[in-house]
Amino acid sequence: MTSPLERIELYPQESKRLIGTKYEDFMILLALAEKRDLEKQAEIEQRKIRLIGFGGGCKAGKTPNEGVCLCLVDLKQKPTF
Repeated sequence: MTSPLERIELYPQESKRLIGTKYEDFMILLALAEKRDLEKQAEIEQRKIRLIGFGGGCKAGKTPNEGVCLCLVDLKQKPTF
């Protein structure tokens, strides 16, 4: 099964059906989320006291772009109001 992000990248016309926004708006949202993630990581690194060298430990399970996409799919499919 492909991830929703891969499906949207392959078929941009389906973005409205999958996540409820146009492809262009989704790309703008991804750029903003990626920028915010980099800022947040830089802020964390400044305050962090390292016990393990940089790059050690578990790798992230998904990218910030995948996280945004999955969040939008979940909000579209399971409204809670």
